[in-house]
Amino acid sequence: MNIQDIAQLSLADLQSAYSAREISPVEVMDLTIGQIEATNSTINALYDIVADQSRQAAADSERRYAKGGPIGPFDGVPVTIKDSVNAVGMRWHHGSKIHGAGIVAKSDAPPVRRLKAAGAIIVAKGIMPDFGLSGSGVSTSHGIVRNPWGLNWNTGGSSAGGSAALSAGIGMMAVGSDIAGSVRLPASHCGLAALKPTQGVIPHAPASTVRSAGPITRKASDLHAWAELLSGPDDLDRYSLPYQENGKSGQLRIGTSADFGFGPAVELAVQRCFENACAALADIVETVSPVPYRADFDAYLPIDASLKLRGWQEYANAPADLRGQTPKQLFDWFKEAQGWSMQTLREIDAGLERGVSFCVELMRDIDILVTPVMPVVNFPAADLGIDPSMPLRHTTFTSLFNQAGNPAVSICGGFDERGLPIGIQLVGKRLDDARVIRLAAALEEKLDIFGVNKKHWPTVPVK
Repeated sequence: MNIQDIAQLSLADLQSAYSAREISPVEVMDLTIGQIEATNSTINALYDIVADQSRQAAADSERRYAKGGPIGPFDGVPVTIKDSVNAVGMRWHHGSKIHGAGIVAKSDAPPVRRLKAAGAIIVAKGIMPDFGLSGSGVSTSHGIVRNPWGLNWNTGGSSAGGSAALSAGIGMMAVGSDIAGSVRLPASHCGLAALKPTQGVIPHAPASTVRSAGPITRKASDLHAWAELLSGPDDLDRYSLPYQENGKSGQLRIGTSADFGFGPAVELAVQRCFENACAALADIVETVSPVPYRADFDAYLPIDASLKLRGWQEYANAPADLRGQTPKQLFDWFKEAQGWSMQTLREIDAGLERGVSFCVELMRDIDILVTPVMPVVNFPAADLGIDPSMPLRHTTFTSLFNQAGNPAVSICGGFDERGLPIGIQLVGKRLDDARVIRLAAALEEKLDIFGVNKKHWPTVPVK
């Protein structure tokens, strides 16, 4: 096998090949490390690459398979984790020089503990943008992450590096985190699938009411297995919940919307991709109908304000002599939060709750809502977003569901005339993660974008 062969495998295919001794963890790890060496200087996706440690872990895994006693089905499977996800001995930078040389983690985040216990092998950390507060791969700590589908184009963010690496054939899954779309946006830009779970289903630390850890994979059909592995209650996350493996049953009512009544206009290529996905869904389920409900206010603005406050707090808590490393565009965006009054903060909270109510209305008469992931296909690699004054302005369709806690899956719905991927989002009701994943996988199979003799992952990045 070569790296392109590995990239085309589903997780189940790889697990079966390991069990049948048709390919070994050592062979897969050698190909993975070789691909990192061949591409990372170009796409700039990963840091803290632990090649020797990963090769040793793969050799240990191979011995377990030879003796017929692997830890489990994830034994020897290579993965990456996001900069912001702690793993013992690896550095946390949060994407920014404001944190100096970074902080070496002394404990594992819940997703990392579960990966290690299952025998999965963490080969590297994925680069993210400063503070995780732009939908891009632009980082002062590590530079610009490049999209393998086109090096001049953005990877999206904030789970940028792991997504770019997966797209280039590196690893079988990347653990990301999502506060406004940070697994779904880069999945859309990089032609991948991602799950933003029901809030709490995949535990993370510190606990949050809006930020979720989530798996990013090449295919939606792989998401269920990773969600099962990473999910469930954890003492470090007081909001953590069990994963409902079977999900709800019954006839699905599917709603569609590419217009929430606010936000940037949807580009023609995105609209066409969305309509094609809706038509494909009509062949899978009986009821697919437009959702006519629109907001009479801009529900993104209070989210933007809440993100400004996060930015200001991270800036203010950093060492005074390093604060000047903050990108000017980000600082100019969030600096007004410094002087906000209690009344302003109450108004922001009220606006967020109004947005949650809007989500409830969107989902009231349906089981799953289908939307674009973003109104745009892409933007230049060095940009933080499509609007210099609001780096996450293009999260119209994603950020609301962080506030409401709904599960959401992104899949690749197609490509534009430049060969750049376009994402489709499926949103479910709380705790219905499994059913959303199943429908996403069915839609992905129906669209058949990465079928035999069709699109292949860009293991040689496109210039």
